[in-house]
Order: sequence, then structure tokens, then C-alpha cells
Amino acid sequence: MYHLGMKLSALLVSDYMTPSPIVVEPEDSLMHALEIIRLRGVRRLPVAVGGMLVGLVTDGDIKRAEPSMLTETEADFNRVMEETPLSRIMIQNPLTTTADAPLLEAADVLLNTKYGALPVVTGGRVVGILTDNDLVRALVDVLREAKGAQG
Repeated sequence: MYHLGMKLSALLVSDYMTPSPIVVEPEDSLMHALEIIRLRGVRRLPVAVGGMLVGLVTDGDIKRAEPSMLTETEADFNRVMEETPLSRIMIQNPLTTTADAPLLEAADVLLNTKYGALPVVTGGRVVGILTDNDLVRALVDVLREAKGAQG
């Protein structure tokens, strides 16, 4: 959390990341991931095997992969969603960051790549995720402190 007098460059990914995110496995179905995304209100899920990051799947990836309800029956839609593993659509070897990386550095990566999130890893293991929403929260904290300092 940012506070007045703190150098912005001192902010770390760990200050704003979402710790211990929900993680799925490559063989989980598209339907399983879609249910998690809808129920938990998240847009991105790290994909791991034994805790080790192997990919990332987003709500947009799933939407692009799901069959159209206009051309398929509900049974066909459900069959495809249940039988298709995430490994078919996930982003393999996504860009990552570490918890002790400067927040500015990670934010710059997200800005320049147009990605919406970076998995946070320690020794290849998923320990968090830094999302665009986390960065907006950091910006709000900084702006509130600046406003409070002005009186």
C-alpha cells in the first residue's frame, strides 16, 4: 500500500498483486474454466501442473473457442465445452513477473504488451497474479495520497 513520503519506485508487485489466485490445470475443460470465471468474477486463470506455471487462459480465449449457440444445439455446445481441454487454447509460457519486482516495471510490461495480467511466480510456482485492475487500485491509492497531501 502506498503512503505519502514513499517513493513510487519502492512499490513492489507484492504490494498490489492478487495472492494465491485460482489455478486450473491443462486437462481441465473449457466448461470448468468458464464456470470458475463466471462464479468467481475473474477474467484470467493461471494454468499449472503441480503448482508450476505452464500457461494462462482468459475469458476472451474461452469466448473465442466456444461454439456458437446460433449454429449448435445446447447439447453440442455443452459437449464441446466439456470435452475440450484448456491445453488446446491456453497461452503457453506467458510472460511473468516476480513478487519482488518493481511495480512500475511490471506495469510498463502490461502497458507495452497490451496484456491484461502477469502471473507472479517464485521458482516457477504460481504465487499470485497482477492484473490491470490491481494497477488501477495502485493508481487510485497514489492519487488519493497526493490529493490528501494537497489539503
